[in-house]
Amino acid sequence: MAAKDNLYRCLDRLLEHREELFKYLKERWQDQFGAKFDVLLYDLTSTYFESDPPFPEGDKRRFGYSRDKRSDCVQVVIALIVTPEGYPLAYEVLAGNTSDKTTLKSFLEKIQKLYGQANRVWVMDRGIPTEEVILEMQQADRQIYYLVGTPKGRLTRLNRNW
Repeated sequence: MAAKDNLYRCLDRLLEHREELFKYLKERWQDQFGAKFDVLLYDLTSTYFESDPPFPEGDKRRFGYSRDKRSDCVQVVIALIVTPEGYPLAYEVLAGNTSDKTTLKSFLEKIQKLYGQANRVWVMDRGIPTEEVILEMQQADRQIYYLVGTPKGRLTRLNRNW
């Protein structure tokens, strides 16, 4: 049995093969479990570090919106795409000051590049897509379907009319 620290050290070596690994896993999940990839759940979270800057160039730890209410700590943002069954298809570790609404467009492109075009439905929180990206999704050569909550500001405006 390998010690956990040995396994953690191997993760850095796997990073350069991440896309190939996810393609392989997707095929295995499809073959062994009949997994489908027509509904994708997209979400972001963050994790903070109790460490003080400065950090080396290229380090992703930054001060940003803290979901953990730890504005005194630097953090990284983690974006993850999974199936409803929990099979991960892609992830990205982003700088801690990354705004949620700036991430969707690149992930749409990444998934299409990795797994091809398909009739997928993207499910995400209301803070992720912008009106501009939603419009692009609707006007794409092959429309990209999505399910997202209505922004609170729009709900407030609609409530006033009711």
